[in-house]
This record gives sequence, structure tokens and C-alpha cells, in this order.
Amino acid sequence: MNLHLSLLMFLFLIILFVEEMIGSPSPDEYCMTSSNGCGQEGVVIQFPFRLKHQPYHCGYPGFELSCSENNQTMLELPDLVKFLVKNIIYGSQEIIVQDPDNCLARQLPNLSLAASPFWLKSKQDFTFFDCSSQKTDDQSYYFQPIPCLSIHGNPVYAVDSFTYVIYLDLTSCRRFYNASVTYVDGGNYIFNGSAFSLKWSKSICGSCHGGGKLCRLKINKSNSKEPQTE
Repeated sequence: MNLHLSLLMFLFLIILFVEEMIGSPSPDEYCMTSSNGCGQEGVVIQFPFRLKHQPYHCGYPGFELSCSENNQTMLELPDLVKFLVKNIIYGSQEIIVQDPDNCLARQLPNLSLAASPFWLKSKQDFTFFDCSSQKTDDQSYYFQPIPCLSIHGNPVYAVDSFTYVIYLDLTSCRRFYNASVTYVDGGNYIFNGSAFSLKWSKSICGSCHGGGKLCRLKINKSNSKEPQTE
């Protein structure tokens, strides 16, 4: 019996010795190695972003990402707005996203970036109208059809908020909602599933990424309520 206990103790000490030699990964190493995104072809995720299952210190507040059932990287914003992440460009501080259902217009009424760290790279205000008939050709210049919101007999249109009302035939329409719409180079406004850019502040990480350095969430020992990085 004593020999058996001695053998177990000896094995236990060996295990402790091996763990000590190998060492546990540091918090920074864990953030870099615990996940490189969603799936083998996933977006590279690093600070200020983190996946939801990663420790809190791996990312900056408001930059949480998640993986969908089919291993797509998703960005969740306030009011249940979700976008598919296509790319993250850390050098220029922007994330490229698109609507997962190819109908950005459906999410626009709930899209409020005021409570998030992101802002639209470019935008224009639009008013959306629910109409009971199709617009004639002479009105097509002002009315942008939104097929993904329209149903048979009730087309939905978007109108630039700078358009003078006197030019519009609104006799068969009611106002649906107002929203800011982003656009890409060439002035093409995005109402469907095209990809677009969201920017975030450079002050979060300063010039770390531009200088090839890593950035992390600082353990806040001061009385400051704002998260700090180093």
C-alpha cells in the first residue's frame, strides 16, 4: 500500500513539474490563441474586438462579436441590429459589414449608433414611404424603390430628405420612417445587402496597430469610469 501511495505521489510531482516548465499562457497570449475567428476562413479577430466567449479583457467594451450557426462572424449592435462581418481593417479603424438578409432597409429603423463605438463613414438622410400604387416615370427620379420591403400592390420607396415636397406626388403614400442611409463610392446608396463601412475612434488604441504593436484593455486601478488601453 505504501509503495502504491509513493508511486502516486511521485507521478503527481512529475505532473506539477511539467506544468511549471511549460507554463500557463499569459492573458495576452490567451486572447491571441484562444480564437482566430469563426471557422478556418473566418475574419481575423484581435483587439479592440473579441468573441463573446473570450475573457472580457481581450476586447474593448462595445466591440463584442459572435459566431453564427454556420460559422459566420456577426456584429451585434443595440436594439437587436445584427450585421455579417466581411472584413476588419485595423489600420484604418473600420469594419466592413453587410445585412445578413440582403435587406438593410428593414433594420434601418432600429439602427442607432449613438450607443455604440461606431459611426457611418458616409451617410444621407432619407424618408421612406409606403404607397398603394407604383410611381409614374416622371416621379422615378425622386423615388428609390425598395423591393425587399415592398409587397404586391404596396411598393415602398425611399426619398432623399433634401428633396422639396412640392416635387413629390404623395397622394397614394404614407410616411413609413426616417433613417440615415450610407453610400459607397459613386454615390450608390445601400438599401439591400451590399457591404459598407463602419468606423471607430482612433483614440481607443492610438497608433498601436499602425506601428505594428498590440493593444490591450488596461486594468483600471484609478477612479476613472472610462475604459483605458495600453
